[in-house]
Amino acid sequence: METTSKDKSIALRQDRAERTLGTNQYWKHLFGLAYTDGVKAHADIAEAYWLIDAVASYQMDLAKMKHEHGGFVLWKLEVKDGSCVLTARRDSGEKPFIKQDIEFTDHPEGEWDFWQEGKVLIIPEEH
Repeated sequence: METTSKDKSIALRQDRAERTLGTNQYWKHLFGLAYTDGVKAHADIAEAYWLIDAVASYQMDLAKMKHEHGGFVLWKLEVKDGSCVLTARRDSGEKPFIKQDIEFTDHPEGEWDFWQEGKVLIIPEEH
């Protein structure tokens, strides 16, 4: 039986709700970004390792934009109708300093937050 986008969305939300004690392991991306068990689980459940690749691809730009974020970046993935927008900002009320439109995705719909603290990507529930 094939897992639907709705099933994945429910699984993602359940997994996130259970991740309140931090991470047990840090995973390393080829571009030097580390990420937590929660981010890895999100990528596993949503079948979206491309999301980690996308965030990792901006690391050189972020190093040049330290004045924009001060070492903390709020990444938001907004998914609707089979496309999405990935943004990076210093705080939820501020204008994004990175915005990437992604024409097609099968990622579950909704708004998904990720935090980057230094060179570590986490889900907020792990903090």
